[in-house]
Amino acid sequence: MPRTETQRRCIAAVTPLEGYVLQVDFLSGGRLLLPMEGWLDHLRFAPLRRAETWASAATDGRFVRFGTVEIAHDELLDMAEYGREHGMEAKEDME
Repeated sequence: MPRTETQRRCIAAVTPLEGYVLQVDFLSGGRLLLPMEGWLDHLRFAPLRRAETWASAATDGRFVRFGTVEIAHDELLDMAEYGREHGMEAKEDME
């Protein structure tokens, strides 16, 4: 059965926090606190070092966008997993 537009959306909101931590609230009720500082040395994420770019975080439910930098929801989860394996601990809150 093909997915509808609504089924593909899983991100409810994103909030850029101090210390380059990205708060991702999922439609399921879960929350991910993703430390991004360790990623800022990568060319792709370097623009996030600018305060105005970091503060511009927005979502359409499938992607998180910071200006021209785009991260898919499944990529956020991969980044969280990678971070756990490499000492960049992400936190999940299932309130």
